[in-house]
Amino acid sequence: MDPASWVPPIPSNVSHRSMVAFRPLQMGDTTQVTIRAGSLDPVEIVDIVDIYGNITLPHLGEFKVGQLTTSEAEKAVANAYVENKIFSAPIITIVSPNLQHTPEIFITGEIQKKGSFVYKDGITLWQAIVAAGDVTAYASNKVKLVRNGIATEYDIRKIKKNVSENPVLMPGDIIEVMARLF
Repeated sequence: MDPASWVPPIPSNVSHRSMVAFRPLQMGDTTQVTIRAGSLDPVEIVDIVDIYGNITLPHLGEFKVGQLTTSEAEKAVANAYVENKIFSAPIITIVSPNLQHTPEIFITGEIQKKGSFVYKDGITLWQAIVAAGDVTAYASNKVKLVRNGIATEYDIRKIKKNVSENPVLMPGDIIEVMARLF
């Protein structure tokens, strides 16, 4: 089986923490970083991810966490402290209050049920359309997916036939089912 063609099932019992862990950190997110190293008292830093995806950390300075999940960022920060010989085995915890809400996707256009839907890890564009009651009789075959302000157009016929044409959604994605031109 081709690994690229496999799409994970939508988990029904995913915990809230594991669902939000998949949303990458982005500009404007507040981060609370706790550094524990040996017998030293824990150090807590609160910073906001800047336009370049960076936060400022002691002894490391500007550090890129943008587009990393909190767990990926924790590993990257720990590795940087070890590689720079600052700490030998630090324990890094990163929490972002911005991620403590229920992640959603938004569906509009020629769809039966417009609105926001709870994001589930692994959900695809076609699964979201079906969950929203499928397209109306006035829908075209075009679907616009807006992610981080960038719109990408998909053809419904292609995403139904070919798994590689059916993108996995991310929290905050906006889906617009386009209307047919009569």
